[in-house]
Amino acid sequence: MRDETVHKRAYRIGIDVGGTFTKAVLIDNATREVVGRYSVLTTHHHPRGVAAGVVEVFREVLARSGVAPGEVVFLAHSTTQATNALLEGDVAKVGILGLAGKAAAKLAEPQVAIGDIELAAGRWLQTANRFLVAEDADDAALQDAVRALAEADAKVVVASAAFGVDNTATEERVRDLAQDAGLLTTCGHEITRLYGLTTRTRTAVLNASILPKMNATAEMTEASVREAGITAPLMIMRGDGGVMDIHEMRRRPAMTMLSGPAASVAGALMHLRVSDGIYFEVGGTSTNIGVIRSGR
Repeated sequence: MRDETVHKRAYRIGIDVGGTFTKAVLIDNATREVVGRYSVLTTHHHPRGVAAGVVEVFREVLARSGVAPGEVVFLAHSTTQATNALLEGDVAKVGILGLAGKAAAKLAEPQVAIGDIELAAGRWLQTANRFLVAEDADDAALQDAVRALAEADAKVVVASAAFGVDNTATEERVRDLAQDAGLLTTCGHEITRLYGLTTRTRTAVLNASILPKMNATAEMTEASVREAGITAPLMIMRGDGGVMDIHEMRRRPAMTMLSGPAASVAGALMHLRVSDGIYFEVGGTSTNIGVIRSGR
């Protein structure tokens, strides 16, 4: 009977990779009780990056709690890596390829001509721009535009078309051609399905700028989890408090912005039963504030 009880044990792990510390919390899946916690310094300068700290914190929190890796049934990962990258200017140069039909081109071109974006004092997200009239945008023209952006030292390409939320084909074709050229891409319609070309393009640029860093982080983190012997799906916390799988994070890392503070607010709601309050988190890179009102 004792063996059967042990066999049925199940746990959840929450992990947060911050600018200074990497932390893990172990929760009993049945009682929601916190049964273990551990933290290490975030391993920014390790050859394997932050993944080295992830492996260490997983192994330690499990070992110190007497839990086997196979007993972990759910794994959620929150991070301030995306937020910190923007605050610190640790971003890639983005090439923007804007497109519009002849009727809308005159109005659309200045809306997609997003200049360099100041992320913080003295820290800039650099951009390069090209624009094509959709009727003239055959594969040869698109390839030439992508090549020009790469020659301007863009590491990631954003495809943003007027009314691209209604017809995604042109943006998707740019994505395919850019990927063939070895460039990461973000399409405007992948970030939001709302109208508003300037806002959609600007948001796509922010997402694209952190793609290289966050893709590398995702790959190393997933490998680290498997190395630690955990087979449960790796879910990534979103800034709205929900979760997404790691494959979605590779496409839309901007969704993880403020996921660290969101996880902390969720913890306050679940474990402290806070109904009204203000939450402060002072980290090594940023200070974050969350407000809980009427249990939300």
